[in-house]
Amino acid sequence: MSSPTHQVRAPIVDTPVFSADGHQAGYVSEIHGGYFKLDVPMAKDYWLSTVYIAGSTLDRVSLTLKKDEMDEHRLSAPGAEAQDPDFVISDVQALSQRERMERELAAQNERLRRGDV
Repeated sequence: MSSPTHQVRAPIVDTPVFSADGHQAGYVSEIHGGYFKLDVPMAKDYWLSTVYIAGSTLDRVSLTLKKDEMDEHRLSAPGAEAQDPDFVISDVQALSQRERMERELAAQNERLRRGDV
């Protein structure tokens, strides 16, 4: 049986997530490829890339991001990720991903304009 501090490769659903400066950000609620959904109490849930995970154990996910940096990296949906260097997405998938990214950018710009940073 593994100890609670045993390192794991990917985050585990229901594991608490902590920012680099020690603030609990929420809990892992879903995993999709190289992304995980953060269940944030009393706020809107969002996705982050697993590249921001500094370490993951059975009882804690530690991020490389500080609390005040997390909003800059939040996603409304998991992104497309190439596992294979020869991976090519279709034109329809590329357009869909671009439209999603443009919507997210527009929403971020609107939050910045309103001062909801």
